Amino acid sequence: MAKFSAKGAVITVDNAAGSPQDLSTDAVSFEIQQDAGIIEVTGFTDATKNYIPGLPVTGITFEFIYDTHTTSGAATILNGILNSNTSKTVTVKPESAGKTLSGEFCLDNFGVKGTPDGSLQIGTVHFSVMGTTAPAWA
Repeated sequence: MAKFSAKGAVITVDNAAGSPQDLSTDAVSFEIQQDAGIIEVTGFTDATKNYIPGLPVTGITFEFIYDTHTTSGAATILNGILNSNTSKTVTVKPESAGKTLSGEFCLDNFGVKGTPDGSLQIGTVHFSVMGTTAPAWA
């Protein structure tokens, strides 16, 4: 089985104006959550619980360095889209030769963390699907 490094991951997030911004160099980590949204359909005579897929649930969690030095820094972009009432396109290409997950999302939360003897970071940032179109891999 081949192993791939996430060092080449490409992460873009739309800014407040809707223009994609490359946040790859500010990314510390990312996690793409995919859930089948299972529904229990167990009948009274079934010997075990029975499930079927429901509506899929996709979310993306990031951690970024705190970068306000440019108009395209992660802190600047995220501050600009928090509480936006329009969806923002978020794309994640985990490895250079692979597929890209792309979809319309809203920013759920945005926090800042740090220690007196360390660097500032943006804490866990989560994006949830916004709209009726499911994110897709292409």
